[in-house]
Amino acid sequence: MLKKSLMMMGLVVFALGLLAQTVEEAGAKYNEGNELVKQENYEAAVPVYEQAMKMATEAGADAADLRGNIEKQLGNAYYRAGVSLYKDKKINASIAMLEKGHAFGQQIDDEDIKNKTADLASQLRSKVADSMRKKNNLDEAYVEYEKALTIDPTNVKAMYGQGLVYKEKNDLEKMKEKMNQVIELSDGSDKLQKMADAARQTTANALEVAGAKELQSGDARKAIALINESFTYQSGEANTYYYLLIAYNKISEWENAIAAGTKALELKKEDASEIYFGLGQASEGKGDAAAACEAYKNVTSGPNVESAKYQMTQKLKCS
Repeated sequence: MLKKSLMMMGLVVFALGLLAQTVEEAGAKYNEGNELVKQENYEAAVPVYEQAMKMATEAGADAADLRGNIEKQLGNAYYRAGVSLYKDKKINASIAMLEKGHAFGQQIDDEDIKNKTADLASQLRSKVADSMRKKNNLDEAYVEYEKALTIDPTNVKAMYGQGLVYKEKNDLEKMKEKMNQVIELSDGSDKLQKMADAARQTTANALEVAGAKELQSGDARKAIALINESFTYQSGEANTYYYLLIAYNKISEWENAIAAGTKALELKKEDASEIYFGLGQASEGKGDAAAACEAYKNVTSGPNVESAKYQMTQKLKCS
């Protein structure tokens, strides 16, 4: 009996000795990681802290305080290593490091680590996606933007990028959906207002271009609808109202045509002969010969000069 008791005591002492050794080894690894951090060698510090974390976890409650310190240092090391890799232009390695740090932040429920690793990793994925999109690899770019949004659902640059992908694919409805999300999340924010403004401008321009194409193909009513929708995103320019002038003339809506042409004149800073010709047509269609003559007289350049002269001399008999 005495012999068994002595054996049990020996095992306990041995186990305690091993435990103390494990805690001590974890502490040594932790200090090793700290030295690497002092040298700003964050990438090398990460696996050292990971080893220290494993040892501290195995040591259990006796290493609880040490584990807390390791967690903090490891989380920061992931982030700083990601930044360092990015500065060295190793963008894929940087993303991998940051996403590993984000997963660790989720594991230990550390908001600071989660947020800063997610923010930078998402931004970098957006940069990768931008590069793909500019090379016209649209499907690959969209997937990369989606990965950026998976880690940070508030990344408006990634949403904007997806909107541009849809714009390149001529999918106006899906483009508007993405751009509207950007506007909703960015409007009124000091940091993000530029993104809201860019989304508005991009959407307005896309709608105007689509309207011009419909006008060219002969669907004036669809052109009018698209161009008027563009005004919900931003005020139009001279050309925008000029397209409306032409479109309204095609469907004989003379009052609307004159209103659009008048607005185009207000905004036009160079030769406005093409606008005056359209206004002449609208006024003539309305039955206002005097206004038509006045408009046609201002057609002084471009392909419509002879047509304007003909209307004035042969049809309207302008004085």
